[in-house]
Amino acid sequence: MIFRILPSASIAALALSIVAACATESGVVAVPTALDPLDFYPLRVGNAWSYDVDTGEPSTTLAVTRVEAFDGTIAELRTGESVVRYQVGSDGIRLRGADAWLIRAPIRVGATWPAPGGRSAELVSTRAMSETPAGRFDDCLEVLEVGGKLDLEVRTVYCRDIGPTTVTSTMRSKRSARSLSVSARLRGYEVSPQASGP
Repeated sequence: MIFRILPSASIAALALSIVAACATESGVVAVPTALDPLDFYPLRVGNAWSYDVDTGEPSTTLAVTRVEAFDGTIAELRTGESVVRYQVGSDGIRLRGADAWLIRAPIRVGATWPAPGGRSAELVSTRAMSETPAGRFDDCLEVLEVGGKLDLEVRTVYCRDIGPTTVTSTMRSKRSARSLSVSARLRGYEVSPQASGP
């Protein structure tokens, strides 16, 4: 078998022909679109998620979160007696009236932002896998929050068209090597993917 080295002009022409072959029928090369934070936490009224919460006790607790209201800008979520309001925009999802974000655009590995509780968040993966009682989900976002008043580490996996599938919160003792972890894993969900008004 004989190999020959192509001149750089031929390599460039080959690369261009490959790009042309990947073009759509209209002759336009497909460009990946930016990821939208709402694709990973769909906040439509009626969307609901149930979680098995493990606090280290012999049995888990069931927690249910539901979107009770959303006017296109403010989403109101209820978990038990607790109500949280999020401000939603093209730049992401944050606590209403605060510079504390759940997910912030642009979505790319290494992006950082202020998180709830005074923590700092970093997007550590856009290809995370989440294995839960509700199923296995791929190509998810993994957000790691650290620090804050309680010096917590919170790891959340958000999956496209689903929402948060796992949340693990760990607090380490400053006086010993012990740590306390609480985790929530998605048990079930009822989700309409696209956000909308009331």
